[in-house]
Amino acid sequence: MDTIPGHNVFIIGAGFTKEIFPHAPLNRNLLKALESPNSASSILRKRYNTQDIEIALTRLDATIASLKRNSGQRSKEPKNLRQRIESELGYYFSSEDFQISENLITQSQWITQLIDGAFNPGDVAISLNYDCVLEGVLDCRGKWTPNLGYGDRICNPLACNDSTPQSPVTVLKIHGSANFILDIENNGIIFSFDEYFFPRSAKKKHLVQLPRREGSRKIYIIAPSFVKAPTVEINYLMLDALSALTKAKNLIIIGSSLRPEDSFLTVLITNFFRQPDWSNRKIIVVDPQAEEISKRINDYWQEKISSHILPIKDCLKFAVPRILDAIGD
Repeated sequence: MDTIPGHNVFIIGAGFTKEIFPHAPLNRNLLKALESPNSASSILRKRYNTQDIEIALTRLDATIASLKRNSGQRSKEPKNLRQRIESELGYYFSSEDFQISENLITQSQWITQLIDGAFNPGDVAISLNYDCVLEGVLDCRGKWTPNLGYGDRICNPLACNDSTPQSPVTVLKIHGSANFILDIENNGIIFSFDEYFFPRSAKKKHLVQLPRREGSRKIYIIAPSFVKAPTVEINYLMLDALSALTKAKNLIIIGSSLRPEDSFLTVLITNFFRQPDWSNRKIIVVDPQAEEISKRINDYWQEKISSHILPIKDCLKFAVPRILDAIGD
């Protein structure tokens, strides 16, 4: 993955999607959002008596691991339940509730200002979201294409050999995506590419959609659990994320609380400030809880880097001017 020296790296969390689609659930509300009669979400909530999907899935993962170690127990129900919750998550975040359109962006001036002003060729966005809202918006503004848009490990075979220009901004979806498809037979991940997700670049008819389910193919996401077991492609994306932060000038965190249990996010920030030129670097945290998040970063690092962290305590739509000023400094 090629980057431009002095590029910016973004960490994009659920708060970004929620700013565009207010109905979008944050992680703590996700189990309830998915719940319906006889759904896997409903079973998880009742079985583990919690509304927190991360706690419920972590306990489910522990059960699955225990069954694998105990040869006398061969129940497939926990594993099937996990596959069901992954499907529910995938289909939920690929629904019309999260569909990007040119009209939506036209009506939201702050989106245009943010994408046009903050995202430049060579920048990298590390997305923690399953939806395709970020790359859909980038696509509408000419900042993303299917040609290496997800890096060089996740590709659409109909797009990567096309004359489509290389994507200016790379989006690394390290938790998977509602449009990522695990092709078990070919042992890899491809992505579905159609106008539903990408209203601008998918208008080219020869870049047709790959089926979301066909035989041994299924939506690939890493469901929210303390236990994460990514495929090799996702591990490559994580390595690309580390590499991008090695040379970055600014790290802009939008809509992510940087939960301590997601240890890879801590590794990313550690790598960002571990470089010889760390004193010239800056973290910009955009969130209603930005001051609390910034304090946790500073306290963890222990070298008092508070002067290199800028908390912007505001909703994203009102924070755009300050973000652009901070990036331009």
